[in-house]
Amino acid sequence: METITSNTNANIKEYVKLRDSKSFRNKNNLFVVESVKLLNEAIDSGIIIKKAFVTSLSKEKNYEILQSLFEKSKKNTEKAKLYEITQDIEKKLTITGNSQGVFAICEKLDKNDVLDTINIQGKYVFLSHLQDTGNVGTIIRTALALGLNGIIVSKDTCDLYSLKVLRASMGSVFRIKWYESENVVEDLKQLSKHFKTYSAVLDKTATDLLDVNFSKNSIIVIGNEGNGLDIEEINACTDKITISMKGNAESLNAGIASSILMWEMMKNN
Repeated sequence: METITSNTNANIKEYVKLRDSKSFRNKNNLFVVESVKLLNEAIDSGIIIKKAFVTSLSKEKNYEILQSLFEKSKKNTEKAKLYEITQDIEKKLTITGNSQGVFAICEKLDKNDVLDTINIQGKYVFLSHLQDTGNVGTIIRTALALGLNGIIVSKDTCDLYSLKVLRASMGSVFRIKWYESENVVEDLKQLSKHFKTYSAVLDKTATDLLDVNFSKNSIIVIGNEGNGLDIEEINACTDKITISMKGNAESLNAGIASSILMWEMMKNN
């Protein structure tokens, strides 16, 4: 195993650029993971591991786990290149301070698909212009847990292969079907020909969530954390729904609101 001691090493610079740049991830069809948990989720999902970096402390502490993981990874591809790194480099690579001394560069799975191929008998959540990585990761994790058929994301929603989204979703991005929307309004108009599309809004004239009987082909549309959905997006949907709130609460966190909406949509599935 080669040891890397310099922060300017080409492999370290590549990891950092992939971690920080969506365009660089897209250009190279690569992304990064941090921690034993995410590495395990990636390998179990058939992700190809190109390069892995571990500290000497992690190698000692997690030897059997790492050995098992890399044995599993051989089933997916050729043996990953392994590097031992120093604690200084670990500090450069981590975004959490709790990396467990394990990092990897991975090849993307081609999970996204064109909307024309969507199952018109399914249930989905559509994320329009969401920017908070924690919210997006939470929504993906919840959608997978509740058994949604997939998610749809606008082109300007934060990158699903962002390390922060991957961590918040606990690797659920690897296992859920997802579609990218190039034009939210036009795509919603087309989807509304086949689905009941529900715009989630703060509007007293909207139907209360508890009064909604979701059809088998349903899409819940969630808007940007600060601005919600554009009026054109709302008008492109077949229905408006809202979560009635008591007390002095004006709104809910997008991740929490989405989870409540998805639970109601799926509870009688």
